Amino acid sequence: MLSRLIRQILFILVHFVVNILVAIQNVYHRLWVRRCKVLDDEVTKNDVIMIKKHVPKMKKSLKHLVVLVDTNHHSMSDLARLVIWSLITGIPYVSFHDITGELKQNEEKLFLAIEKKKKGIPGCIKWSNKPDLNGYTYGMNANNVFINIFSYKDGRPQIVESIRQIAKGGVDCEKKSNEFTTEEFGKVLTQLYNNIPDPDLVMYTGPHCSTYGLLPWQIRLTEFVQLSLDHSVDISSYIGALYKYNKCDQRFGK
Repeated sequence: MLSRLIRQILFILVHFVVNILVAIQNVYHRLWVRRCKVLDDEVTKNDVIMIKKHVPKMKKSLKHLVVLVDTNHHSMSDLARLVIWSLITGIPYVSFHDITGELKQNEEKLFLAIEKKKKGIPGCIKWSNKPDLNGYTYGMNANNVFINIFSYKDGRPQIVESIRQIAKGGVDCEKKSNEFTTEEFGKVLTQLYNNIPDPDLVMYTGPHCSTYGLLPWQIRLTEFVQLSLDHSVDISSYIGALYKYNKCDQRFGK
């Protein structure tokens, strides 16, 4: 009877100690992650050096980068750093596909975050639907990057609406017969999307690779590359994703 009581007391003590250790570990983890996030939050000189070192080694030029954005995991600071890194890299078009629908509602916050990160970085950042917020190069010979924010509505619903407009004659288009070829329809969509080139690369985070309704017509030849498994955004994974894209051998059905 006594030994059983002792075992119960020891079990309770061990359980209590384990709970304390787990609580301490959780507090330490939160403080460490917060500290690391603060340290990695800015575009550093090391970021610029790494980009200047690795990008010249890449043979494939990247015209349009799309990032799948989940505002439950990605902060405005994360997205702003991706824009600045792409500006330094020389990618002319950077688009964000808004999965949750919250990014479009907070576009002004993203603009402010990008302007904050851009200090000291030469180049011009232009917003496709906000000409009054476009930046300037101040006479310097620097890169330009055009920012776009897409959502599910810009995918299939937009294609359906485009077909309706074509049927009504509301869109200027050229066709050689009564039926559209894929090339002719592609040209019409290009006009409707402000002549933005088709995405070359889509970066995503997390364990699942999904299009989330991203521009279904334009991503036929687009490469999807995982940026990170835990939704983190850092310069090493960004450059690593660019290297993976450069290693992709695209075959066009020939």
